[in-house]
Amino acid sequence: MGFNYIQEKYLLLTSAWHKITVIITIFSLLLILYKKVVFMSSQLAVFSSKGLFKHRKRLEETRNRFLFNSKDPSSIRSTVYDSWIRCLQSGIDPRRKQTDDPLNTEDTANIIRRSKLYDYSIATLNDLLIQAQETNYILTLCDSQGRIIFLGGNRHVKQQAERINFVLGSCWSEESIGTNAIGTCLKTGYPVQIFAAEHFCEGIHDWVCSSSPVKDPVTKEVLGVIDVTGSWQDAQAHSLGMAVMASQVIEYKLYEQTIIARSQLMENYISAILRYPHNGVIVLDAAFNPIQSNQFARRFVNQISGQNLERLWTEEGLNTCLLHYHNSEPKNDEYEVFIEQFGIPAVIQEIYLNAQRIGSMLILSGSKQKTPAKSAPENTPWNKILGKSGSIRSAMTQCNMVADTNVPVLLFGESGSGKELFARAIHQISDRRKGPFVAINCGAVPKELLASELFGYDPGTFTGASKTGRKGKFEEAHQGTLFLDEIGEMPLGFQVHLLRVLQEREVVRLGGSLPIPVDVKIIAATHHNLEHLVNEGQFRADCFYRLHVVSITIPPLRERREDIPLLIDHFLDQFARKYDKPLPKLEQTVREFLVKVYRWPGNVRELQNCLEHAVLFCMNGTILREDLPKSIQAKFINSPWLMDNVYDPGPKKLSICHEKEVLLKLLQDSGGNLSAAARQLGVARTTLYRHLEKYGVGKTR
Repeated sequence: MGFNYIQEKYLLLTSAWHKITVIITIFSLLLILYKKVVFMSSQLAVFSSKGLFKHRKRLEETRNRFLFNSKDPSSIRSTVYDSWIRCLQSGIDPRRKQTDDPLNTEDTANIIRRSKLYDYSIATLNDLLIQAQETNYILTLCDSQGRIIFLGGNRHVKQQAERINFVLGSCWSEESIGTNAIGTCLKTGYPVQIFAAEHFCEGIHDWVCSSSPVKDPVTKEVLGVIDVTGSWQDAQAHSLGMAVMASQVIEYKLYEQTIIARSQLMENYISAILRYPHNGVIVLDAAFNPIQSNQFARRFVNQISGQNLERLWTEEGLNTCLLHYHNSEPKNDEYEVFIEQFGIPAVIQEIYLNAQRIGSMLILSGSKQKTPAKSAPENTPWNKILGKSGSIRSAMTQCNMVADTNVPVLLFGESGSGKELFARAIHQISDRRKGPFVAINCGAVPKELLASELFGYDPGTFTGASKTGRKGKFEEAHQGTLFLDEIGEMPLGFQVHLLRVLQEREVVRLGGSLPIPVDVKIIAATHHNLEHLVNEGQFRADCFYRLHVVSITIPPLRERREDIPLLIDHFLDQFARKYDKPLPKLEQTVREFLVKVYRWPGNVRELQNCLEHAVLFCMNGTILREDLPKSIQAKFINSPWLMDNVYDPGPKKLSICHEKEVLLKLLQDSGGNLSAAARQLGVARTTLYRHLEKYGVGKTR
């Protein structure tokens, strides 16, 4: 729910229609920034380089009083005071001179090699080192346990730091060396600067350190700490700002990677629900938390527990259970698990990106679910959209991401590309799937009737109207989805009425005066370039921006040719069954032409019609050129590709009749000039002579 909420707010901000929302959001961000500045001030130990000696002296006196049973918190910052209390409770020796000895070189190297944080931080750290080299500071990166996995900076300062074991592989958690910026930052999860005698152990009093946490952008778990450390005499307030800036840059890089990983997980999820249409499918992040699940998984969990999946997952700690399986199983990409709370076996499929595990797919056993496969709906959300190309899967992924958001979706696609199928799929996977799906073609309804179709009318509104009145499409789609197909065809003058309904979420029937609230998800579709129509004055800009919150482009068939063989096999099987005919085959060159050459201006619908025509007229079990619709036959005969493949030295040969037709047309185009015809074919004249004799075509010149 949280992810969908954030996503919905982001999508709303992308619309120019929501400028006011943007202004309010900017104001809110400035307020948050102001609060952060105030908070940061409370985490600073020094505000100026002046008076550092006196400040250190006062801190030493305060620390001594604290150690000798004067626990007055008023004279010390609360962050430091709370840390000192923890140190006393943990039995830390305040006289310690250094932290424990570091790990050996091999163990440290292994930690660094396995660290995702190190990989995403190293470029930023190297950039900051250029600044640190010119100061008396050293820059470090520590993991979530406080172990230093990167250290660089001023050579002299590094030599001084070795005396307190501030070196690669050493641990600077509070448990190891008491109050220090690294350990206290890990404990609190906030940036902090620790100066001189604020350190609990006296061996660290000659130092000032500033640390900022690096958090996982999704879970907010502290992954590690950026630290800037130097001599107490060189203490500066800006060192904490430097650490905070570095941690935020790294967090942004982690966020970018999270978005890429999330996109990859959703691509795999789409593949899984298409591959297992009757199984429960749950996609999990790297920590085994659920990201998305299909209707079978949600229904099954609700049946066995009476709870939704997310709540059951949290209350039962299922991520911990699956993590245990992951750590105990041999390192296989796929393995079986038994989830006690479900009472069924399941399969885990690991998902990798750049050789790194980014999540998993949990496939619930279909045969043992209380919702058996045979009782599943006949039409699963995506089973009518065939394709494995990246472009079609990307469109499906986007649909899954916005299905549960309450924002308008605008589908762009050429005629016949499947816009209504996508709209229905979005409805079926959304939280409105139990509500109605109502579709209307805005270009097919006369403009005089469009208002009554969409908004309905009260009794007696006009001659011939129903005596009881009638609901419009908006009311019919209440708590469901309204699909406005061919929105680009909607009359310009009518768009203002649509805009009002979209804004107010209520309709007034024709002839009526009472506003009727409507709760609908709007999906609109068009084959037009609406932005161009806006510029031409044929579509209202305000209506466009209201609808254009989320736009998804459905690729034309010619841009996903790898899907055509799959579609061909599907339609051939479908129409062979429909007309009770043997399953036909496509003649090789016909198949190659349909897959590789023809541009399919009518997209999937044209391919479907083409193959239905071919199945009907196929007489010998093999579909030839003559069985195709006349318009496609003409393109076939006149295609340069066909001529290029007549004399292909490879195994792909055209049929004899096709070769003869091409030769005759070629001779006709060349005016009977054999030399010109041979040059166009790329063969010797003697080769052309042999083929002319073979087909009984007389030589001309």
